[in-house]
Amino acid sequence: MGLPEYAMKSTSRGITYTQRGVGPAMILVHGWCLNRTLWTYHEESLASSGYHVISPDLPGFGDSRALAGPYDLDRYVDELATFIQELGLDRVVVVGFAFGAAVAMALAARDGSRIAGLVLIGVPSAGHAPYDRMPRAMRRDWPDFAWKSARAICKQPQSEATLDWLSGMFRATPLPVALETVALLAGFEPVPIAGRVVIETLLVHGKDDDVVPVAISEACAEQMVRGTLEVVGECGHLVILDQQQRLSEILRAFATRVTA
Repeated sequence: MGLPEYAMKSTSRGITYTQRGVGPAMILVHGWCLNRTLWTYHEESLASSGYHVISPDLPGFGDSRALAGPYDLDRYVDELATFIQELGLDRVVVVGFAFGAAVAMALAARDGSRIAGLVLIGVPSAGHAPYDRMPRAMRRDWPDFAWKSARAICKQPQSEATLDWLSGMFRATPLPVALETVALLAGFEPVPIAGRVVIETLLVHGKDDDVVPVAISEACAEQMVRGTLEVVGECGHLVILDQQQRLSEILRAFATRVTA
């Protein structure tokens, strides 16, 4: 029997999401100015491996971009918590990349009762990225900023088609949303939050990440009650594409262990 049909749906609060597969639930949360399609390859791999894979577009991004603000951390944490509750999920694995990792981490610190395990990929840090300087360049030429951003987060060679795909995700984000959420990142430091995360957590970080240093994930893992770190070689910030196959293996292994 084949996999259930790939389905796009919307919650009562207007969050658009896709889901595929059957088995233990895994939510994949995208990064800043990206959207759920970032997880295309991993959705296929994980659903084929016996997981129910759910990928939402956070408010302001992707097909949820028309949702009104505010676009602050509390709003995103509330939305993710409500999303999990509305879908009736329990013992779910939550995977977040960058901005999505910040949201997932803050939710787990507040209430991880429905979360079986947490995977934080390239968790951001305000002290190690020029978030406060980015708005000027964004306001000057948003399409050019999007184009450069798509290239900056990859270390391994990607096709021009893939880079255009990434930059298109950035460009599709309304500039006011991008500005408000980059201000969110400019105030986010993960290490003080890490100590309040008591569920099993895997931090994944590209060895050659020049957006956020590996030391940030190391410090978070040390502060967590049940935190471990996996550094992925030959990889920059966008582990999702730079080491696509390796990341799928890491996610499957972790999810198998925490949902057993």
